[in-house]
Amino acid sequence: AGTARLLEISWLLMNDIDVDKAKETPQGARFLFMDLCSVDFKTCLGAPVPPGNIPLAKTHLPYHILEEHAKRDTKIIVGFRNPKDNLVSMYHFYRTAFPLGNFTGTFDEFFTLFKDKHLMYGDIFDHNVGWWSIRDRPNTMYVNYEDLNEDPVKEVRRMAEFLGKEVSDEDVIKIVNWVTFGNMKDEKSTNYDEVGFLDSKISPYMRKGTVGDWKNYLNEEQSKYIDEQYEKTCGPVGLEYRFEL
Repeated sequence: AGTARLLEISWLLMNDIDVDKAKETPQGARFLFMDLCSVDFKTCLGAPVPPGNIPLAKTHLPYHILEEHAKRDTKIIVGFRNPKDNLVSMYHFYRTAFPLGNFTGTFDEFFTLFKDKHLMYGDIFDHNVGWWSIRDRPNTMYVNYEDLNEDPVKEVRRMAEFLGKEVSDEDVIKIVNWVTFGNMKDEKSTNYDEVGFLDSKISPYMRKGTVGDWKNYLNEEQSKYIDEQYEKTCGPVGLEYRFEL
């Protein structure tokens, strides 16, 4: 749901916008994936985590699992996407991901799993509201997928300021050009085509990268259900989404 683009922007800002290195190094090798680590985060995929501070890490874990870690002064960038498009993205990821069983059901069947809160990482709304709860925490930033699609230059500048990196206009354009959906879909270092647990023949990791594709999947009843859940869970805490541009 846009995580790959946020990761790429963050990595480039923290590594002198070294596009050549980004091109030759798979994105998965440039971040510690916390979801695959031991509970104490001392090992990841069975290998010891290097001692000292980890410059860049990524996670899809809910806030309550990482609450103690969030008490540190680590800078946290939270990526949000409207739950309708997010759900469609998750549906296709479930289809292509071997560890998730290469889901073969229909979108309607997947929607039922969503309603029953049987998806990995739990309920979308609970997840987002959890991370939104630390909005007053210093060193926390939120980037909306829709904003990144609409004005990538603005969002790259926001992220650079948050990370304390000075960037020129040329630097920003270089980053924006690299993280276009079309480029990342074609680049081996970012499209995850070569990882062993995704079947790109079923659905590519980088699929569409648009806002509003949910209209091709959700029926009126499903769309209304998400609207109701949105008003119930996100409205009271001021968490807003844009469902189209």
